[in-house]
Amino acid sequence: MDELVRSIQKQIRIKRVACWAGIILCGLCALIGIVAQEWLMALITVAATILCIYSLMLMRGMTKFSVEYQPGKRFRYYRRTVQQKLRYITWVQCLLGVFIVLNFTVLSGGMVLFVVAIFGILTLQFSIKKRIKNHQESDAADLAEFVRLGIISPHEQTIGVYKDFVHLTHTFRGNQIMIVTDKRLISVFIEEQGRALKTEMLLSSINKVRAIETGFQGKGLLLSVSNRDQNELHIHMIGQSIYFSPEQFVGSFLRALDAAFKSAPYLLEETFPAYQQLKISLHPSEQGVLHKPTTA
Repeated sequence: MDELVRSIQKQIRIKRVACWAGIILCGLCALIGIVAQEWLMALITVAATILCIYSLMLMRGMTKFSVEYQPGKRFRYYRRTVQQKLRYITWVQCLLGVFIVLNFTVLSGGMVLFVVAIFGILTLQFSIKKRIKNHQESDAADLAEFVRLGIISPHEQTIGVYKDFVHLTHTFRGNQIMIVTDKRLISVFIEEQGRALKTEMLLSSINKVRAIETGFQGKGLLLSVSNRDQNELHIHMIGQSIYFSPEQFVGSFLRALDAAFKSAPYLLEETFPAYQQLKISLHPSEQGVLHKPTTA
């Protein structure tokens, strides 16, 4: 996971350099257009400059934990409702459609830009939009199974669940379960032979949060959190399934985190440890913890 985080951070740095280059180039073209009174060129390059600045703002703080988390602040996209997210994505698709028109009528662009824009529209429509609308929360049977396996406590309230499989009986190495309750953020990474590594972090101990889109066309999402003891938890949601949405899970996590901050400050005497890793079994014949937990 550390290698993945470093790779994604490197990609973000490259994108930031590209945005700065775009700002400088488009800004100069805008000035040339204004001086030459080529108003259409000036308008297009000003719009491109604003888009580069906006992209740069979105990437701010992605390469490292920069500021303390404040309840209700930042992550506006993930805090939106399902309908608000769908409307936002529709507006992005409309902008791509306008770009396609401009590509052939004004910019005299080639097929490469056209294909990229069309692919972006289709990906947003049939991948990201579809999984947001179809996102499924675990039912009572799934939650009972999570309790039986010791993943969650029967006294916790489950706020959100993300997983990249349908049934626990059909899992493979690399499959993941992410659960946020009213007390904890829990990650379960499934290893071979039905065994898994469970990592949990107390919500009230978390002080820094970062969310980075990953994969081609932003299909995946890396959620990273850090607590006051400098423990870090990185959760990579690949986003391949149309039934489990990383965007919806992050929204559930933020709501639970805000509630935890408002209800009580960080207390050392909490029922759960601030941070813990342990091995668990997903096999019916094996119960409980396989190895002693490591806590911090």
